[in-house]
Amino acid sequence: MESRSFTKRGAACEHSQSRPTKFLKFDATSPLCEQCQNLDLDAAFESALQTFQDAREGKLKRSEKLFKNTDGTYFYADALFVHRFGDRLSRESSCPLCTYFRSMRMRLEFHQQYKLLAFPSSESWMWRLDVLQEYPVWKEMTDTVFMAVVPDYETLPLVAHDEKWMVKDIPRTGVIYRLGADEERGPSLDVLARANEIQSEANLELARNWLAVCHKLHSSACGKRGGHEPIERGFRLINCMTDPPKVEPHTWGTKYAALSYVWGTSEADNEDWPRTVLDAVTVTKEMGLQYIWVDRLCINQADDDEKMYLISRMATVYEEAELTIVAAAGSGAGHGLPGVGSTTRTPQPKYTLDSGSTLLSSLRDPRYDIFESDYWTRGWTYQEGVLSNRKLVFTQNQIYWECRSMASQESMSIPLLHQPLTEGEEEIDDEDGESVMANFMITGIFKSDAYSGGFLSDHSGVLIEDEDDNRLDYGFPRHLEATTRAQLRGLNEHIRAYSKRRLTHDSDALAAFMGITGLYSRSSSKLHLLYGLPIWLGPIAVGTRESFSGAQITFALTVSAWYHRAVGHQQAMFVSEPACRRRTNFPSWSWAGWTGAAVSWRVPPNNEHCALMADLIELTALPSGTSRLLWAADTFLFSPGRRADAIRLRDYEPPFPAGCLDEVKRSLVGLQDPFVLNCFTRKETDKQWRWAHVVGRVGRDQTSGESPEWDRAWHRIGRRLCCVCLSIGMSEDEWTAKHRTGELVNVLMFACRYPAQENEGHGGARFLTLRRVQGAQGERWERVGTLFLIIRKICLDMCSDNQGLLKQIPVRERKGAFVIQ
Repeated sequence: MESRSFTKRGAACEHSQSRPTKFLKFDATSPLCEQCQNLDLDAAFESALQTFQDAREGKLKRSEKLFKNTDGTYFYADALFVHRFGDRLSRESSCPLCTYFRSMRMRLEFHQQYKLLAFPSSESWMWRLDVLQEYPVWKEMTDTVFMAVVPDYETLPLVAHDEKWMVKDIPRTGVIYRLGADEERGPSLDVLARANEIQSEANLELARNWLAVCHKLHSSACGKRGGHEPIERGFRLINCMTDPPKVEPHTWGTKYAALSYVWGTSEADNEDWPRTVLDAVTVTKEMGLQYIWVDRLCINQADDDEKMYLISRMATVYEEAELTIVAAAGSGAGHGLPGVGSTTRTPQPKYTLDSGSTLLSSLRDPRYDIFESDYWTRGWTYQEGVLSNRKLVFTQNQIYWECRSMASQESMSIPLLHQPLTEGEEEIDDEDGESVMANFMITGIFKSDAYSGGFLSDHSGVLIEDEDDNRLDYGFPRHLEATTRAQLRGLNEHIRAYSKRRLTHDSDALAAFMGITGLYSRSSSKLHLLYGLPIWLGPIAVGTRESFSGAQITFALTVSAWYHRAVGHQQAMFVSEPACRRRTNFPSWSWAGWTGAAVSWRVPPNNEHCALMADLIELTALPSGTSRLLWAADTFLFSPGRRADAIRLRDYEPPFPAGCLDEVKRSLVGLQDPFVLNCFTRKETDKQWRWAHVVGRVGRDQTSGESPEWDRAWHRIGRRLCCVCLSIGMSEDEWTAKHRTGELVNVLMFACRYPAQENEGHGGARFLTLRRVQGAQGERWERVGTLFLIIRKICLDMCSDNQGLLKQIPVRERKGAFVIQ
């Protein structure tokens, strides 16, 4: 990485290119403006293609370095400059080419000046280039060129682009491809990427091809899961072959499609057969299926018992569907599926040059259309998307395919490159045999149990540094091969993503998540979810001088790890979320007991709940000379009014059956004589820690960037660095005062020396912030937040046992029982 300031634009570039011009006289009769008349785009594409090919063959050198600008931002200087628009794209124009380029601007709300840059397709967000180049297919494939309309900064060279644009902003806008008048259309195994010309009708022939590829190559990963209890009553399907379509009773086992959509509230949404349902019937027939399941029609809404039974089995319905049609456009069932029947979709920006070549927009990546859809905000659609093995998604612009082993889109012609599931195979094979999409290709967004990291399904050593909902990974994880560590991260990420969604009824908070829970309960008998919180029922931290109860340790860790953090508070060490609201039908100590802000599991500076829990589960030995420091509160679970049924988690080890936790709804947590925080004043201190901040694109030159501004204002409580996170509105002064009056109390739940080497022997303590509640049952407490304290290695090295560990934490023992509701 180089840091360099620029006095001349382009001074740091190892190559540059002027815009191709025709140097023609201005033709007043042409609809094009003078600048566009003199812009030779055919020559620009040809020149860029040759330049990038020469660089690939080593005939010229392109900069691969990450540079730092004078304003602290980072950029790459490896594009080819084509044209400078100035500010003419920021105003309306009668020039049709300017209008086309205007439609392709990125970050249009922030900028006035724009330029046109050219890039090789292999360096787009669609590929992880460093991995692609390791495969033989790279040598056999022809690269292509696209152009992008990007902001023109005076402080950057003309060939420069911000380090985030390619993976953050350009995909949200789309790029420009050129299709020659005689150029072949459609996918080719010899061409890396080109744009498809989108018609007004959805290309369902292409969708049928995706389904055929999936059937041929992904049978074990994308086929029906099986093993589900059959749906024994009320199973109905819409027969799409009758005219009009008809709802019919069927036996379980009939092949069917399913529809995942938003109901909506308008008059058109509430029709008996709204447009989305009718369009889905058409698509089902076109995909070669006879039946489709749609909740509003296939569930008898007048029979409450049957309705509740079928709602409880919805996870099974979507997991067993042959295909799920996803309506990700509009805000209700009356909108329809764009490109089907009379439902229109947004036209693709295009422009035909005098040569006959066509400039085509790739359209914005459909993943971002889905991210920003109303569909993506609803609670029930979350598990529908995740659990469906195959999804055909209709956005306002195009169709998108995602199954458990492949993703593709209508607007881009990309070979569906696969690699065998056999370990050690590097050859890309899209013919016979079980395969998964090559790990250098962009993955999907409807995540399964491993959730993130793509083909890095074990997640060893992987730190997710931010909580970007739109983070895109590369490659699909191998089916049913996710490690416990990956599953724990997956569960954390699912909870975080789901907690942002909206539910009409608070009572559905866990019901709409039960299908996700099932992903984990089927794969591990020791990973259990209690009111949505993961606990480990097996032994933990084995191989040390003592073996701990997994249930006690992991419940204490998990219940004190999650907290609420809205977008605006991501850089704060004192987080207070007044928008949160209690769901009183669920325990306050579960994330399901709250709504209004996203759940986070990450503690500054770089600790993830999933990583710490996995470290403790996997721990078999300690470094020589290191003391085992691991402590958890002695916790009981019991039902309201039934203390006699209490379960003590310290004693909860096999052979106790896991189902024992669920036989009775034990929603109360009891703590006897707990340790409580005895210091309540936060004092600012010198910066001691640094949040890891990696700058640059994955697979490219990267560096450690400067710490975010918030990282420069740390505080201590009782000499320990601290982070306070609240699910209610409160100032720091109020937080302190309410502790002094006894309205709030922080009870210690968990403390340990972190096992992972990257924590360098440091440790931490985690508290529940409780608020006093007076009720018919007497004094009780509800969880309203968490407190994290960081204990440095130098202090832990003085401890020989847990008594010494507790002395490093500002706590005192408080006699009596705490009941957390």
